[in-house]
Amino acid sequence: MEDHWLLLEEVQAKEQNQIEAGAFVPADSLWFSGHFPGEPILPGMALIHLVWQAIVQDAGKRSEEIRLDTLKRVRFTKPVRPGENLSVLISGDQSGEKTLYSFKVVSSENVICSGLIEAVKIKR
Repeated sequence: MEDHWLLLEEVQAKEQNQIEAGAFVPADSLWFSGHFPGEPILPGMALIHLVWQAIVQDAGKRSEEIRLDTLKRVRFTKPVRPGENLSVLISGDQSGEKTLYSFKVVSSENVICSGLIEAVKIKR
């Protein structure tokens, strides 16, 4: 079944603690529903969701389960319109059970969103 909320197209681990992801924002994405009629822009929450999904997918490749603990210093600097391609650049710094991820979402070399996500490993 297709996930109409998912924007990610690919997630790649680069150097140690580096993640790069690509995404496409289709005009028919559910994220645009009601946001805003006649002048659609991607909600900021969709960008945070995009970053988080890249982090979760990368952790899953290492058989790790994580949960989001904290969002810090999130900045939105440019709206995202239907049809845009996005790049997500993430670097992680692990300290014990916590990892602090610094991220940027980029469109056409312009940073449109940045911030920090702190995640915690789930112990089973």
